[in-house]
Amino acid sequence: MRRTPLLATTVALVLASAGAASAAGGTGTVTDTLLATVAAGPLTLAGVGASVALSPTPGAWTASTGATALTVSDLTGTTNGWAVTATYTAPAAGITALGADNVKVSVTDVTGALTGAAVSPVTDAPLTTPVTVASTGLAAGTGVTVLTSAYKVRVPASATVGQVYGGTVTYTVASVR
Repeated sequence: MRRTPLLATTVALVLASAGAASAAGGTGTVTDTLLATVAAGPLTLAGVGASVALSPTPGAWTASTGATALTVSDLTGTTNGWAVTATYTAPAAGITALGADNVKVSVTDVTGALTGAAVSPVTDAPLTTPVTVASTGLAAGTGVTVLTSAYKVRVPASATVGQVYGGTVTYTVASVR
């Protein structure tokens, strides 16, 4: 008998009985057939958004700041791998947009199920278009990986004291194959 480990968190168990006891002789058999069906688990992204307050020098990049923990739970049971994408959007009304070319993102401190060469993080990637901030190659969907993202920001050289600039960065995760 070949045994295959189950790689997903959801297992459906089906019991079926065959055979019957003979009423006359008091003998018989009952055979149970067990079927374990592996159902794919989810690929999810979780984290707590950060509000990063800076006092930058106009026209100059800030040091890397902020620390948003992004938790990728890959329980799909496949080897598709995943990619996390960051997208810049303008802030709420009443706040002057930084502009995507004035925001850079980096991913550091990768821990958990996939680390090292298994994850390709970015460093100082401008958010002028959606950016893949971390991705994997073919990797078993069997765990949780935590990434930390941080930003560098530049306000326009023409900024004056008291002006407020902002932006929003949204992260998404998707299977890559």
